[in-house]
Amino acid sequence: MKILFVCSGNTGRSPMAQFVMKKLVADAGLTDKIFVSSAASKPTNGEMLHQGIAAKLGVEKIPYSAHIARTIIKADYAANDLIICMDAGNVEQVKAICGGDPDNKISMLLDKDIPWDKNGFSKTYNDILYGCRSLLEKIG
Repeated sequence: MKILFVCSGNTGRSPMAQFVMKKLVADAGLTDKIFVSSAASKPTNGEMLHQGIAAKLGVEKIPYSAHIARTIIKADYAANDLIICMDAGNVEQVKAICGGDPDNKISMLLDKDIPWDKNGFSKTYNDILYGCRSLLEKIG
């Protein structure tokens, strides 16, 4: 199973989801079955992980590695089983890039937009953790 998380710039919410999900997958002993990555729904110039997001991951003891933002491409649709977006705008942008969603792979992590909560990123983290736990329960 290949999961691609997507947010607007691939420097905050989607890499946070990527690293949170990787930890949950590892804790569940499923690293050989579930592969996780992330991308942006808008053009990016290869920015690094947002330092506030990195700090929050550190506080929560979620391992993360060097991250360079990339933009989703049409080939990502075929290469992934699920494309999980952080907000409704991302869903529309991804569908436009991928030429629709004929296999029903594109969805949101939650039934609401995940916020960009610059005040310590607690709301962002809590929403992503909840969404990733629910997703893993559904597919694991």
